[in-house]
Amino acid sequence: MRKPVRCLPPRPSLLALTLLLGSGGAAAQDSGHGVDLQFGNVLDTSGGMRSIDCDPDGMSWISGERKRTPSGFLYRCAPDLGAVPEGDGWRSLGTVALGALNISGDRDAMLWRRYNDLGNGLIATADLWFVHPGDGRYANLRFSRLGDSDQFYRLVYGRAGKYRLQAFYRSQANVTSGDAHSIWDGVGSHHLTLKDGLIPGASTTAQVAAVSAAESGRVLRVVRDKAGVGLSYFVNPRWTVFFNASDERRKGARPFGGAFFFDYALPFSTGGIYEIPRPINDSTFNVSGGGRFTGNVWRMEFAYTGSFFRNSGASFDYQVPFPLASLLGVSGPTLTSGQFAYEPDNDAHNLRASFTRKTPWQGDFSITTALGRMRQNDRLLPPMDCQGQFGLPIPGGLFNCADWNTTAALSRTRADMAIDTQMLDVRWVAQAIEDVTVRASAKYDRQDYKGTYWAYNPLTDQYGYIAENGAQGSVVPGEMGVWDPVLSPGTVTRIRNLPLDRETHEFSLGADWSLAPKQTLGLTLSRTDTQRAHREVATTHDNQAKATWTNRASDWLTLRVNYTWLKRTGSDYYYDPYEFTFSSSLPNFVESDEGVTAHTVSALRKYDLSSRTENKLDVMATFVLPSDMTLYASARTDYNDYDAVLGRRGYNTRAGSLQWEWAPAETTTASAWFGVDHSDLDLANVNDANTGQDPTLGGSVYPLANRWWVSDLQRNRYAGANLTRKLGPATLDLAWNWTYSRGTTSYRYLTTGALTSPALSDGSTSGKYPDMVYKSNSLSLSLAFPVARNIAMRLFDTYERGYISDWHYLGFDEGLVMDQRVYLDQGPQGYRVNTVGVLVEVAL
Repeated sequence: MRKPVRCLPPRPSLLALTLLLGSGGAAAQDSGHGVDLQFGNVLDTSGGMRSIDCDPDGMSWISGERKRTPSGFLYRCAPDLGAVPEGDGWRSLGTVALGALNISGDRDAMLWRRYNDLGNGLIATADLWFVHPGDGRYANLRFSRLGDSDQFYRLVYGRAGKYRLQAFYRSQANVTSGDAHSIWDGVGSHHLTLKDGLIPGASTTAQVAAVSAAESGRVLRVVRDKAGVGLSYFVNPRWTVFFNASDERRKGARPFGGAFFFDYALPFSTGGIYEIPRPINDSTFNVSGGGRFTGNVWRMEFAYTGSFFRNSGASFDYQVPFPLASLLGVSGPTLTSGQFAYEPDNDAHNLRASFTRKTPWQGDFSITTALGRMRQNDRLLPPMDCQGQFGLPIPGGLFNCADWNTTAALSRTRADMAIDTQMLDVRWVAQAIEDVTVRASAKYDRQDYKGTYWAYNPLTDQYGYIAENGAQGSVVPGEMGVWDPVLSPGTVTRIRNLPLDRETHEFSLGADWSLAPKQTLGLTLSRTDTQRAHREVATTHDNQAKATWTNRASDWLTLRVNYTWLKRTGSDYYYDPYEFTFSSSLPNFVESDEGVTAHTVSALRKYDLSSRTENKLDVMATFVLPSDMTLYASARTDYNDYDAVLGRRGYNTRAGSLQWEWAPAETTTASAWFGVDHSDLDLANVNDANTGQDPTLGGSVYPLANRWWVSDLQRNRYAGANLTRKLGPATLDLAWNWTYSRGTTSYRYLTTGALTSPALSDGSTSGKYPDMVYKSNSLSLSLAFPVARNIAMRLFDTYERGYISDWHYLGFDEGLVMDQRVYLDQGPQGYRVNTVGVLVEVAL
């Protein structure tokens, strides 16, 4: 038997400049650091820039000609930030707006409302600037409130070139169901109790269906509230320090699978599969800080990052309406509730240091190192929550709750688990000879799992855990999840955690050669060796070559071509590296006459470890057209062969896009785009015929006749167009967006032995599921115009239509209770929604 492997060891310009530095974020003073630098919502996806007009003088007082990036795209127009207010001291400008929204149609549809939890009512926005040109101080207050769970507030105060302080609060909802019919009271709390008319563990399907149908639909959402502060301070021209902290809280409910055994494969009703409104109430505190040094030769950065996750409770439970019945025809003590533990409280720390030095040949040499620890030490829950007894009244099948409902039934009362991380990254870039730039890098990364937890009950001298709060073992004898040296010495169950140590070594060498003043050819060779503990492949080797070509020789064309080839190999594939985590590894384990059932078929390959050959090609072209037009075209192919008989055998993608932009004047901009995206995924597997220890494909457990294949084809289309036009003092905005997605899953198999339920076969050995289709179409119109001095009005209307066809939810319109399976809603639904709004804006 193979043993587990463990890895080894300006002044009128000062106002504009100040505003740009502030609105452009901390990037001007603290590039790469900060918290929530982008603030926007469905009515302002540009982060505040949409409301700023273009400067009629363009980029320069000398020339108003629009400039292009090196790749051929037009730069964004210069923003018109308004006239500088007269007077000394503090000066102010900005806007405050108040308005209203009216939404008609399917406003509760989850697909429309998912991240835009809008409603009818008042809305308010503001963007206020205060500047002190004398000493460079500035302040900015920006907020937008569309609703209780869709709002943000941001205050920035600073001094140009010295410090910048930010504070913010934002609230955003994730709507997870627009029409949930819950048979439980207490939605959002830790305890879900059945509604009146239902008896825990003693209700019928008809009774549950009646309660579900009588419930009016409700919206389930998880609201994410986040507040934070950030500071960047220039100590002197060379040293900068920074600090950021945020606290994020989530609260609400979402659909969740609450199993209590299943009965669809049994000839009688028992247990239940429940879609429950899972409560969510947790918080995450993030903090980071450090310092940066910038010198003529050396650059350095030292940083700490910490994250602290806490849940408001240890677990949640839900009463179940249906009774349990066993395969033996006799039933044990009644079980009336299911229970799940929340994600455990955990802490993460990371220290990072980076050193960069200029070298000869116009080079840069850098070293980055980091140490981290992720730790869980939450208090553990008892294995079972019950009183009296549970199980089946047979020898070894009945258990006393007192032996399992306290933490005395645990091998220890805290998790005491951790992962230690180490990273070292070395890079060098230099221009060794004229027109040639060379690059070299090496990276070491390691994750060490710390701690071993044994699922051992010292009160009973048994190993394992209670499956599904006792439901599984109350239906099927011997499947409680407990190994006993005397009563059940041949039971196979999980008895300890699975450590997944990993160590990675990456090496790369590359060069870029300027063939001509505007042509560059590049080649990069890289190798990644990864050692893993307790995985099917102990060591993998990824060899990659990437070639690039950039051509800007023509004024009207920029062409970029990238080709990547990757080959993954590795050590021998071992199909079952997890045996040491099961009771079959205990010294007193007794095998049955048939032996221990094979963990899986040995020919199966997991896609993240299996041999793989990848060929990827990207072609991107930017055409500079007359009249300030730009046309961008791209094409991409990515082919992956996994060299596997079973598992993922291939995954290929192809995509293309066209994008046209036109900016004939500062008063007019227009764009249009179209794209396609295709993907093909091929899978294969085999159904087991019986139990036994033979893992080979073609053996008694996994016969060739039970093989099956699945092909999943995804076809996506998307298109859109935008127009912004100044009509005298008014501004007109038009936008259209269209998305179409179709997924087709086809299958074939050799015999009905490949099916879970052979009796359902129609006699054919191939077919396909109904296509899954999603379409959305939206049209937006906005008109802004002045109504008085310093007062403007904005009228807008957005109509959106969505369609979805998902065969997984066929029949749900006839009822959400099917036998002893209970669902919350009918799944995502199509919608038609129209949003009309008005904003009155006052300029200060």
